[in-house]
Amino acid sequence: MTATPAPTIAEALVAALAARGVKRIFGIPGGGSSLDLIAAASARGLDFVLARTENAATLMAAATAELTGAPGVVLTTLGPGAMSAVNGVAYAYLDRAPLVLVSDALDAGDSYVTHQAVDQAAVLAPIAKGYRSLAGGDGAAEIDTLLDAALAHPQGPVHIDLNPTQARAAAGPGATGARAVLEPAPDAEQVAAARRLLAAAERPVIVAGLQARAAPGALAALARALACPVFTTYKAKGTMPDSDPLQVGHFTGGEAEAPCIRQADLIILFGFDPVELIPQPWRYEAPIVELGRAPGLPHYRAPDAALIGPLDTCAEALAGANRPSRWTAAEIAGHRERMRDGLLAGSGTGIGPQRLVLATAAAAPPGARVTVDAGAHMFSAMGLWRAEAANGALISDGLSTMSYGLSAAIASALEEPERRVVCFTGDGGLMMCVAELMTAAERGLPVLMVVFNDAALSLIDIKQRARGLPERGVRYPAADFAAIARGLGCHAWRVTEDRELEPALAEAFATPGPGLLDVAVDPAAYPSQIKALRG
Repeated sequence: MTATPAPTIAEALVAALAARGVKRIFGIPGGGSSLDLIAAASARGLDFVLARTENAATLMAAATAELTGAPGVVLTTLGPGAMSAVNGVAYAYLDRAPLVLVSDALDAGDSYVTHQAVDQAAVLAPIAKGYRSLAGGDGAAEIDTLLDAALAHPQGPVHIDLNPTQARAAAGPGATGARAVLEPAPDAEQVAAARRLLAAAERPVIVAGLQARAAPGALAALARALACPVFTTYKAKGTMPDSDPLQVGHFTGGEAEAPCIRQADLIILFGFDPVELIPQPWRYEAPIVELGRAPGLPHYRAPDAALIGPLDTCAEALAGANRPSRWTAAEIAGHRERMRDGLLAGSGTGIGPQRLVLATAAAAPPGARVTVDAGAHMFSAMGLWRAEAANGALISDGLSTMSYGLSAAIASALEEPERRVVCFTGDGGLMMCVAELMTAAERGLPVLMVVFNDAALSLIDIKQRARGLPERGVRYPAADFAAIARGLGCHAWRVTEDRELEPALAEAFATPGPGLLDVAVDPAAYPSQIKALRG
């Protein structure tokens, strides 16, 4: 009887990833270990998504992780491939997404080689939670340790260097499969302190952050028990539905939310991560109760009580101490309308960003997800688009990287092909990843790109003018993105006048597959929005 050959390292790694729920791998292969991993993935039924840039592939993998809870996986070649993925790894690190980067590497005997030789581990070490160069005989213990690190809170990226000889070597004992990430129960003394603060509070507010995406039910139950205002960070948008009367708006660390929160006598941070805030000092004197999954996060101000553990468990520990607050429905509604008015401030002579977002939202099919790239357009996009569930809006907040929007839209459409995705992007962000339109076209994905085309890095332009500096380095000739999109296989429409907007949107949403709406936008409203939101 012929013995079954031991799996290779490549096969063992793919088996471990599949056991954790991974369904697809992204990347641009080189000629080394990535080919072995693609073959092993195919044998297990895992899809390989060929991207056009390593940065986009890594962002796609990270966005997939946020949507599924399974680790995102990206493959790169050695040298320039791994280096091009650094921005995406930084996104996973600061936006708390579990990611596995597998970079090809030189064989150990090739120490004389300097061509494309970069110390990849050293470059990525500051933004990776773990590293391993897998070797023959490695198996479940080594692989599972890395995957556990990626999934432990705060979640983030891990890095594997794998050369061709290692990839084809026999693995050790097979991967054990999915393992539960153990989280401690909240400390009893901290629970008691939190209950005292909550019992004494008459006007609490809740600020929900990115960790809350895993516990929307617990968030809603706590908010209803307290009948108090709720703010969400950008990453948590939709965790408390935007249509809920307790939901006021976004918490960014700016001025827009301050009038409401200054009236609070207790601030409850629910799954909140300070990485999401703009760099401004903490504005509030009220005591803070934290309910979080990640211990030791650097806070702008230390919480007065911290319950660390599963968020539903932390919320349940407060039962009995929470009671309806003194906030009235009219007060909460007033703060919500005031914040919305700030978003609608400012006007110009052409199609404003608010007009474009509201028209797109009105034309979009029910349940459409939005992805938002970094730039001045994000204020209108995040504030005026309604999300009714966790991950209903995807954005890079911790890193705030441009080029995220299209990559996240592709990831969303691959994961949920029946769900329409709208990507709001500025022209500058799209220029950084425009080739990925071909990735969307190749797969026939239901993605509609809406481009705020004002031929400028508008957010930087505003900051430059605010400092009284001469205009330099923030403007460029307007691009015809509709023509580019057609050349890359997408449907496309160009809108230059207001009367063209609704007909173009109706046609775009009625057209299957990927499309792009290139809209000449008047940026006149941006300065007023920034002042209203950030102060």
